[in-house]
Amino acid sequence: MFILGANNVGNAIGTAYASKAASYKGLLILFSVSVIIGSIFAKNVGNTVNSISSNALISLLISSLVMTISTYKKVPISLHTIIVCSLIGLNFSSSNLKVFFKILLSWIFSPIIAIIIAYVFYLTYERIKIPIFKKLSIIRTLLLLSAGIVAFNLGSNDLPTILGTFTTSQTIYLIGAVFLCLGAYLYGNKISETFAMITNLSVTSAFIAQLSGGLAVTIFTALGMPVSTTQAIVGGILGVGLTKGIKTIKWSVFKKIIFWWVVAPIIALIIGFIIKKKLM
Repeated sequence: MFILGANNVGNAIGTAYASKAASYKGLLILFSVSVIIGSIFAKNVGNTVNSISSNALISLLISSLVMTISTYKKVPISLHTIIVCSLIGLNFSSSNLKVFFKILLSWIFSPIIAIIIAYVFYLTYERIKIPIFKKLSIIRTLLLLSAGIVAFNLGSNDLPTILGTFTTSQTIYLIGAVFLCLGAYLYGNKISETFAMITNLSVTSAFIAQLSGGLAVTIFTALGMPVSTTQAIVGGILGVGLTKGIKTIKWSVFKKIIFWWVVAPIIALIIGFIIKKKLM
């Protein structure tokens, strides 16, 4: 939970932090309250995960190791991709590789769709004729609201995805939420700083980036494909940045993120495969 909080806090408040919509301390308070409230509604997801978990404990240990490394490197990656790839490695002979290939395609296309949505949304927003100060006031409020919603989903969905593999206890979920928030407080600023480094974000562009990422995830959720909020939001940030010109993108940072998006799941898959061979 500690590592989940440290690596995924940027999903909720990274864009708001980058745009200076509020102080980092204030955003962390919003994040923590939303996560804990979300954990109160975590039991349904936890029950579902608990009923289907297989080799999940080993998968979570592998995922924790890989996410610890990526968090140390200040790179936002997806817990879902790590867990799925570690499970594929642990069950390689019986895995439905056709389904995995579809999931892999969704991981590739979801950030691309987020880029397109953000690009179109931002250009459309620029043409809307509303007094600038009124625009900014509305957007700032919506940005903070969307940050709270993403944090709520982290507590109600991501948290029980992990803890539901071995428990359905509401008390454990609340304790997990506390450790998740602790990880965000102690190390989450490193990941949030990485979001800020991709391109310069105003309050408006931050909101559009986060909204675009959320819409991309919603599209693939409707198709039944598990995709990463992290990857979609990074795609949204890139899409907004491209409206200002390709030179505004800090490509060295973006390349580092892409590198870890590719390498981290492969590492998880290989470790899972090796462990399976050792256990056979």
